[in-house]
Amino acid sequence: MSFNDSRAFRITGGFSGHNAAGMTDASLRETRLTQKAFVLTLGGEDIRCAYGANCTVVLGRDAVLVVDPLIAPAHAKLVEAAVAAKTGRSIREVVLTHHHTDHALGAGTLARQGARVHAQRACASRMAAEHPGLIAERRANPALAPLFADAFACEPGHVFEYGVTLDLGGVTALVIHTGHGHTPGDAIVYVPEESLAICGDLVSTGYHVNYEDADPSGLDRGLAALSSLSASRFVPGHGPAGGPELVSAQARYHAAAREAAAGGGGADAVASRLVVSFPSHRLAIVAPLAERLAFR
Repeated sequence: MSFNDSRAFRITGGFSGHNAAGMTDASLRETRLTQKAFVLTLGGEDIRCAYGANCTVVLGRDAVLVVDPLIAPAHAKLVEAAVAAKTGRSIREVVLTHHHTDHALGAGTLARQGARVHAQRACASRMAAEHPGLIAERRANPALAPLFADAFACEPGHVFEYGVTLDLGGVTALVIHTGHGHTPGDAIVYVPEESLAICGDLVSTGYHVNYEDADPSGLDRGLAALSSLSASRFVPGHGPAGGPELVSAQARYHAAAREAAAGGGGADAVASRLVVSFPSHRLAIVAPLAERLAFR
């Protein structure tokens, strides 16, 4: 199956019973990348669908790897169900590409089921510092409280500095810290046997970039690390998977964001320029953060 083939399916029990609080039943969309790897996403651009973040699953002979298990326990349970529908092998390894909750907050649910959670040191530190407060804020919001009622801050079982190699049985996942780019604890995952690179938010396809925790000088370094891999398939943090052209497109977006920031006039003006340049991109709510690029 082509890595761009996709299908939608519904798994009940995610948000069921929460409609009164503004929730809807959750439907994961699966996109097959290879015979051993696929992407799961809720799509959209709302917090209740993890802002459209991607979760990637890699099936090994002995174990399953999940990269970025979305924003809430309910989402992680949907991921578990999707994996169980395909294999009897357990989710043994979880890798977090960075600390932002849309990618990381579902990890605790999988850890309680026996998975080992891997995070770069700075990622783990940010999780510990930020996640408890964010969970409390969301529980205080009646529209979000049901989704985060059982959320908790996860302490990764394995904290690494530069990287780690995971043997899934016939498939190897190389986890690589690329330095401070999108966040201080960025990690990418390279699966050489599948010619697959999982980018985290170093790459977003059709989504505006959240520069909140970015080091502008490190963004290009992260893209260079991705380009150096012998990969033919790339999974962005948000948006459809594709080939190496996704990395080039992200570099062009960063260049446009820097140009928009250089024009000054405040965050709203910067955002307006960026949205005009990328009118079809989702998550325009984060576009004002491109103003930060003017100060670096």
